[in-house]
Amino acid sequence: MKEYTRNLIRNIAIVGHGKSGKTSLTDTLIFNAGYAKRIGKVDEGTSLIDFEVEEVKRKMSISSTLASCEWQGYKLNFIDTPGYPDFIGEVKSVMQAADSALIVLCAPAGIEVETEKVWEYASAIKLPRAFFINKMDREHADFYAVVEQLKVKFGTGVVPIQIPIGSEEAFHGVVDLLSMNTRFVTSNNVPVEGEIPEFLQKEVEDARQQLIEVVAEFNNDLLDKYLEGKEISEEEVSIALAEGIQAAKIFPVLCGSSLKNIGSRKLLNSIINYMPEPMLKPVMGIIPDTGEIIERVATDEFSAIVFKTTADPFVGRLNYLKIISGVLKADMTLYNVDKEKSEKINAFFTMRGKQQEAMEIAHAGDIVVIAKMQYVATGDTLCSKENTILYEPIEFPKPMFTMGIQAKNKGDEDKISNALGRITDEDLTIKVFKDSETKQLLISGIGELHLEIILDKIKRKFGVEVLLKERKIPYRETITASEKVEGKHKKQSGGHGQYGHVWLQIEPLPAGSGFEFIETLFGGAIPKQYVPAVEKGVRETLEAGILAGYPMVDIKVNLCDGSYHNVDSSEIAFKMASALAIKKGAMLAKPILLEPIYNLTISIPEYYMGDIIGNLNASRGRILGMENITKGMGLVRAQAPLSELARYATDLRSISQGRGTFDMEFSHYEELPNKLAKDIIESKKNEKSDI
Repeated sequence: MKEYTRNLIRNIAIVGHGKSGKTSLTDTLIFNAGYAKRIGKVDEGTSLIDFEVEEVKRKMSISSTLASCEWQGYKLNFIDTPGYPDFIGEVKSVMQAADSALIVLCAPAGIEVETEKVWEYASAIKLPRAFFINKMDREHADFYAVVEQLKVKFGTGVVPIQIPIGSEEAFHGVVDLLSMNTRFVTSNNVPVEGEIPEFLQKEVEDARQQLIEVVAEFNNDLLDKYLEGKEISEEEVSIALAEGIQAAKIFPVLCGSSLKNIGSRKLLNSIINYMPEPMLKPVMGIIPDTGEIIERVATDEFSAIVFKTTADPFVGRLNYLKIISGVLKADMTLYNVDKEKSEKINAFFTMRGKQQEAMEIAHAGDIVVIAKMQYVATGDTLCSKENTILYEPIEFPKPMFTMGIQAKNKGDEDKISNALGRITDEDLTIKVFKDSETKQLLISGIGELHLEIILDKIKRKFGVEVLLKERKIPYRETITASEKVEGKHKKQSGGHGQYGHVWLQIEPLPAGSGFEFIETLFGGAIPKQYVPAVEKGVRETLEAGILAGYPMVDIKVNLCDGSYHNVDSSEIAFKMASALAIKKGAMLAKPILLEPIYNLTISIPEYYMGDIIGNLNASRGRILGMENITKGMGLVRAQAPLSELARYATDLRSISQGRGTFDMEFSHYEELPNKLAKDIIESKKNEKSDI
């Protein structure tokens, strides 16, 4: 691939709701640029972009895909992203690496949930954006209705720069409101340039006038000319339009049909003409040693940030880099600031789906891929060791859905560990950890489908089958009354016997106090050397649980009396005696089960507030407070038992139509309602009887 300087590069994230045609559009653009013999189709499994086995099987994108091409001397780095909410981490990382976003909408459906979400993400980082209304050939396609929706939802900066020729089955071309020419497809599917149809003249004039008004409002010089009634040239409009897009104040609307390949070439031209080149503004970072904030511009020494990593047992690790400054060449040594390690690269390349194309040089603003870097991971900063900088890592959404994970076949534990390590390198929205209390290995992701696909990947890539299990709840036990009990272990079987005798005073402690052991022996009732054995017996018995096998907490135990035998007493005998005493005493001291309670912070459109509160009340939750955070968005603070939150990510998505998010963290333990406690105790008894 030839050399492209920064002004000849465009990095575009293709984003939007699932099934809006993002991948099909990307396939069509690659075809028009001359990099495919035919347009790939997702439904037929022939897409150049969706090539992973899981994507072909499910007919949906599950990961972001780089698709680079050249158009009229420019290098266009398209990054197609998933539209399903479980893979929002891919979308966020790509949007932080891209320099503009093309938000794709389905003409019959209009604005959908993920349309709103990607708009919010782009707004938060002030990313320039454009809209492409796809599927104009479909039944119920209404370009003007969708444009009106966009204006109402996203403001007056939304403005068409094209209008369609025909609609639904009659859709066959688009009119460019800047050049005032058309491109349409004849009945023989031949694309041709032509004049504006007479029946569209009035609509075109009105739409062009609206475009000029929006652009003039952003540009003072044009506004003066407009108010004075002077003619405004196409070049003037184009320059002002590009400036407005770059400032994220004007959001152009284009249209077409990826299936019929209508509007694709116009889209390619518009991307070159109006969407911003990369690295127009300095990027802030810090000097690792001092913490001093500095800025890097495109002409500075080489630096880059890794925004995506893929792991494959055959291909190896692939790291996707956005070059922030300087020039990258083969055989350079790159310093990883995060890992404090240097690595020499042998080669790098761009990608088109899974096709690799070698590069010899890459400039600031470009996106490249490097294979088999040993220490590099997503979010790392790469630069020269002599001139270090550390960029802010990419912020990924927190996982909200947790399940237990285990090997289907015994002996595969090591394989699972290796596979999960590679998967978490690739997907930073996946977290794997072991619950210290239940000893269960847990995996967290964005949603249920997310975890299902991770299992498919582990089986295909690493040859190990794993199962998802319900998360075990780390219940605890405690007592609610005080009791003094005796424990005696006496055994005679010839020779030395066993003798241990204790009196224990047990009493409840305030919640969260843990365990306290004291001794108030007097008169040498028990020799001091046996006291540690008593404490050990008490601790081990409480940790094993009395009611249902869960650790018993918030208890104070006082070794207050006992007796011993000069010959038969031993540490093991006193340990056994204390275990007998604590078991008996705990059952007499009105034991109860405790359950973990979590704090919830739920961000939700105000429209769904009542449904969310109702759902929480039905889940034994309690509302702590509500507040407004932005226009139309509310925040609910609540508490609920962990046992009721196993599927909360799914419930919240269903209630809010995918618009709600939540975060949770442990708060405290509370008494489990009696009926539920009885069910758990009975269940544990049945488990033991089945062993």
